[in-house]
Amino acid sequence: MIALSATTLFFALHFFALSNAQTTASFTDPVTGIQFQRFFGAKTQFAFGIALPENPTTDFIGQMTFPLTAAGGWGGIALADDMVGPLLLAAWPNGNEVQSSFRLASTEEASPPVVAGSFNVVPIPSGTSVNGTNMSFTFLCRNCIDSKLGFAAGNTLGTFGMGWALAGRPVSDPADVATELSFHDKGFDEFDAQLNAARSPLFGEWALLAGAGIVSNGSTTAVTPVAPGTGGGFSGGDDDASEDDDESEGAEVDSDDEDD
Repeated sequence: MIALSATTLFFALHFFALSNAQTTASFTDPVTGIQFQRFFGAKTQFAFGIALPENPTTDFIGQMTFPLTAAGGWGGIALADDMVGPLLLAAWPNGNEVQSSFRLASTEEASPPVVAGSFNVVPIPSGTSVNGTNMSFTFLCRNCIDSKLGFAAGNTLGTFGMGWALAGRPVSDPADVATELSFHDKGFDEFDAQLNAARSPLFGEWALLAGAGIVSNGSTTAVTPVAPGTGGGFSGGDDDASEDDDESEGAEVDSDDEDD
């Protein structure tokens, strides 16, 4: 466990390094038919799945699912296993809809500011839903594969560390993409995503679920491996393979970002 002060960021920006981080496993979403490599936390019930083109370039499909408390809550992922530096994506219920925003933290002592770029999220409606107890957010993340944001195309030939967080308290203003996020009181940790096993020739078909006018750029060119120690490689974690939630004292933080 790690003790958090009132200024510590919502994602526990400084993880302990672990040697036994949980690893994703194959999962087929029964609603959309998308085949993911999915992390699933047995205690928190937080899950994140990722699907990639056969030869990835810039896009992936993601799916966050997690339970909601009576007050609401939010969930989030980091595209690497550290929370300072990589691209963060948080999502929460806004009535019967899902709201989300990108975040980027450059320090452990300040709220992640709004981040803008060529990356953007396109929801997949058939895999996105909210009810009184659970939320599912399935999306096409375009221009999200980049070593400056988290993992590079070359990292998809193997396993890559990513992060997650879950809060049971509501955000300050669900309708505002720049709302203040409550502390992740339900848990946070890292996991190892088997990106090599997430690659599929069916990716283009699944990407069309985001809309008839959406064209994803899955490549037909084989990707080049990333040399060890480049293109990511953040260390971190605050959990182990048997217990995925880390309930800690902590704080609330502001965070701003918009889906492009």
